[in-house]
Amino acid sequence: MQSPFIPKCLLVIAKSARMLVQMCIDSGCEVVAIDCFVDSDTRQMAKQTYQVSSLAWDDISATVAAVREIYGLTELLYGSGLETYPETLSCLEKDWQIIGNSAATFHRIQDKRDFFARLDSLSIPHPEVVFTKPDDGFDWLFKPWRGEGGLGIRRCNSRADFADGYWQKYIEGRSMSVLFAASRNGVELIGFNEQWTVKPDDGQSFLFAGIASHAKVSMSIQAEIADCLGKLVEAYQLRGLNSMDFMLQDGTCYVLEINARISASAQLYGKSLLLKHLQGFENCLDDSVELLIGPSAYQVVYAREKVTIPERLAWPIWAVDRPNPGAIVATGEPICSIIATGKNSGQVLDNLHRQQRILANLLETGL
Repeated sequence: MQSPFIPKCLLVIAKSARMLVQMCIDSGCEVVAIDCFVDSDTRQMAKQTYQVSSLAWDDISATVAAVREIYGLTELLYGSGLETYPETLSCLEKDWQIIGNSAATFHRIQDKRDFFARLDSLSIPHPEVVFTKPDDGFDWLFKPWRGEGGLGIRRCNSRADFADGYWQKYIEGRSMSVLFAASRNGVELIGFNEQWTVKPDDGQSFLFAGIASHAKVSMSIQAEIADCLGKLVEAYQLRGLNSMDFMLQDGTCYVLEINARISASAQLYGKSLLLKHLQGFENCLDDSVELLIGPSAYQVVYAREKVTIPERLAWPIWAVDRPNPGAIVATGEPICSIIATGKNSGQVLDNLHRQQRILANLLETGL
């Protein structure tokens, strides 16, 4: 089958654009990037980078207009961060060709009342949700209407001021996700992933910390997830690369949410995943895109205290999302990310821990 058309150059917009920029470069596409960090590795790879304070339309509209005028681009790829500002996607869609799910689909996925009602209508299990504060708060989580990466999720019995969100029953189990490609003709499961959060700290115990690829799940669970995604892809008209978060407890999958854009796990499955994304929009999913078969993991490294990035730090090759020299990272903010590989999942996690120790030493010594 003929390979999908790859744009010569496109605009990437995300809270952190490094992963998408890397995917584009690996596929032979130049990039102009707009994000909130302009990390040093993003700057090195992209044709041009622009830093914005947020992805709110008022904060990016002038920059987007400038990119169009300077570079004459017409195509746009978006990543994480627009969950908080879905109206931005609606504005972008008026003048740009979006290589991603439409604004209408993205908005529908973000409508939690509609989403869980849709799950019920399709007989897809999910944790119980309510939209007024429950009396028996101990077993409930508060989740904001808008957000990504677990930001703002808290136990209901914490001292947080609950507003502008909903409540979901807490479930113990394996926190997982599935990366998939969707087209008009069906769904392709790319891989199952194990996820983890930062250690409980100041009530913010559900902040995304890392993800490991090629998680083992039974054939029956794979079949159940495939059936579930088939229904959801048809209901929402999803296209390209997406992911679904779910809890696995005692052989039952409880759906948490759909991420209707390319997720962090995509970087763990090979250098040609942008082609798989494009295939979804051209309705030509096939096995021509080579995927990594070995396990790997990605972890965000958060600052335990304020950190100033040394001027001449020699970053290891496995460290990505690298802040610029002299940058000050506040306590609790992400310093960078690390990616580990190995022969099996145990070795991957061992390497991940080793890399964390090496990085801590580098940041402390500046060497």
